[in-house]
Amino acid sequence: MNLKAETLKCYFEEVYSDGSLQNGIFLVQEKKLRYQYFEKDLYTLIYDNGDLYLIKNNDHQQVQKIQENTEMIKELIEIYNRYPVLENNYISGNFEFELEKSFTSDFLKRISIKSPSLNLSLYFNSCVFETLHQKYFQFRPFFDIE
Repeated sequence: MNLKAETLKCYFEEVYSDGSLQNGIFLVQEKKLRYQYFEKDLYTLIYDNGDLYLIKNNDHQQVQKIQENTEMIKELIEIYNRYPVLENNYISGNFEFELEKSFTSDFLKRISIKSPSLNLSLYFNSCVFETLHQKYFQFRPFFDIE
């Protein structure tokens, strides 16, 4: 199977060191990523060939281009592009990553991310490789994931 021709789709759960949780959906394909929180008060991140955009979930017309602190998003794309040939632990910039492979799905089970300003575990659930329309990686117009 040519994984790079398909989109990886996972549901995610972020677990922070203080015990707080956030849930959403994660799509990634070569140099594109969509990281969408389910909470209406939060946002969706869309990364497309080097540009990162933040779109408010409660107002899709509010779009902000993000130019700082994009390293973690870029690293998630790199993890996908290198999969399945991955180290269990590595450092990239200010981030330390610990990867746990899943025994029940076609991707990772968990990524632990540590940095001076962030400490969280990112759990991936129900991961599948499938063909998805490119419209989900754009923000104008914004399309909800079906």
